Amino acid sequence: MKPLSQFPQTIETPRLVLRVVSPTQVNAEAILDIIEQNRDYLEIWQGHFAELKTVDNVKAYLTKRANQIKTNEGVCFYIYHNDELIGRIRFFHIRDNGCEIGYWLAQSATGHGFMSEALTALESELFAFGFDKITLDIDDGNVMSENVAKRNGYKLVKRLPTESYAKCVGKCDSLIYEKYPQ
Repeated sequence: MKPLSQFPQTIETPRLVLRVVSPTQVNAEAILDIIEQNRDYLEIWQGHFAELKTVDNVKAYLTKRANQIKTNEGVCFYIYHNDELIGRIRFFHIRDNGCEIGYWLAQSATGHGFMSEALTALESELFAFGFDKITLDIDDGNVMSENVAKRNGYKLVKRLPTESYAKCVGKCDSLIYEKYPQ
């Protein structure tokens, strides 16, 4: 596998720009702002938001994500629509030419096909880069995320009993979806 420093840092679709952002004050403020506007909505399924409560916390998070590119552990993109930050998508858990993708959107950006579009664009780049399997690990009950997986051609391959925890449901099964290049 090539080093992730060679992976595109910007991916464009007809409506979106997916961009790796640096850990600057401006970027951290923008990300914290979208988190604060959507905290109750996002924390239902995303437990790590509890740690992102200050600009310094977000800068540290962005620094960690930037370092993961250097250590070939993953790449994190922020999703923009008409220059407005609407979400995040990243790939990580890289092993055996496969990876996992995780994502979230601001509540106001759901229902417009943005995540399906972002996922399609990222998976296209991943397969072109040499990955041969993409996994989505979705908490049982997260119907919106499952719908994104199904719309994008992912297949449910296994259910891991009580492997996860989501604020809205407590301990829950993990649903493992996979996709391979065509």
